[in-house]
Amino acid sequence: MSSPTAERFGWRLQGAVYASAFFTGNLFPMISVVMPLWALAMGASPLVIGLIVSSRQILTVTLSIHSGALMDRFGPRTVIMVLGAVGAAIMASFPLLPFIWAAILLQMASGFTETTNWIGTQAMVGKLLRGHAVYAGRMTAAARFGGFAGPWATGLCWQYAGPFAAFGFLAIWVFGGVIAAWFVPKHEDIPPPPAEPGAAPVPPPAARRGPDVMPKLSDYVTAFRLLALPAVALVILATFMRQAGSGMQSSFYGVWLNEAGFSAGTIGFLIGTSNMVSAFAALSIGPLTKRAADHWLLVAMITLSIVGVAITPLLPNFPLLVAAISLRGGAQGLNLPLMMSISSRAVGLDLQGRVAALRITFNRLGGALVPLAMGALAEVVGIERSFYIMGALGIALIALLAVWVWRSPAFADGGAI
Repeated sequence: MSSPTAERFGWRLQGAVYASAFFTGNLFPMISVVMPLWALAMGASPLVIGLIVSSRQILTVTLSIHSGALMDRFGPRTVIMVLGAVGAAIMASFPLLPFIWAAILLQMASGFTETTNWIGTQAMVGKLLRGHAVYAGRMTAAARFGGFAGPWATGLCWQYAGPFAAFGFLAIWVFGGVIAAWFVPKHEDIPPPPAEPGAAPVPPPAARRGPDVMPKLSDYVTAFRLLALPAVALVILATFMRQAGSGMQSSFYGVWLNEAGFSAGTIGFLIGTSNMVSAFAALSIGPLTKRAADHWLLVAMITLSIVGVAITPLLPNFPLLVAAISLRGGAQGLNLPLMMSISSRAVGLDLQGRVAALRITFNRLGGALVPLAMGALAEVVGIERSFYIMGALGIALIALLAVWVWRSPAFADGGAI
């Protein structure tokens, strides 16, 4: 599939997509600052902390493909606006219900709305910006810039004004995504790409709308059939393994730093720094893919992203913590646009929502399993050793993935297909 040039789409469209990414693509690191602290405030044990963090992924894992199908049917703009408003209301409800059972239920609902809207933003890149790596990198950069400001501000709100201020700030942030999506041009206002010879035209979302918004088995069958494509299979395996690092950061990274004497504001700053480095790294994705095969870049960057967080307990001071989380941030800033670009170029425009949702499904499955497993490990061997064990497991799995890529004829020509 040929890639469009970066000048094909105007900045009104690009700017609206990137603004949506600024608000929808970073709620996960923001909630990672306050949710472990909220769980600690309710007296949760390490295992229960892992359960609360993991519960955010339950509906995401089971319903992400349905979310992607909704994007393909109704368009990302509409879905983001509706679920963004719902998500903001849910976020504001956390401090009103200071119970572990309520935190689990609200995490489930909030995780679904957050993930659906993040799928929608990625689907915009595939549908409206044709999945070019440059656009994916810019969108990732916008999300990471938000990921610098958001976690830091959330941590400061918690540190100086408590949970009501922190969750209130999160609610306002989520609603910012609704406003940003409103500025995205409607599908019919965007010029279609040049038709390839013999290709059937892709109808706009309005032509496929129907009254049924419930999950359909056919959507799941279509999505999972995409795993037969080597490029999609690579991305799905990589995104699952990527959670070895993300799951550690979302669950016990803040807990470890809190026990080491760092404030919520400092924890938010470290996570924010990771996202700032990630933003600048994402902008370099275009030149890098001209110098190295995208699948090998992906394997290397996921490896570094795991190492950057797994070594946290070994680091004795703040500068080394900044260096390690910056290493992770740079790797994260490159592996996400690589995954989006590889997978979106492997499928047609009418499957962009579902291929994004398939990746998110396995991403969130890993996001559910890693904190829970790490919480169980922490109960037995302690938090410090659980970092090392999860990191070693992640690196071992990445090594197996590298062997598969090396032996697969699908990647023998130097490009992911």
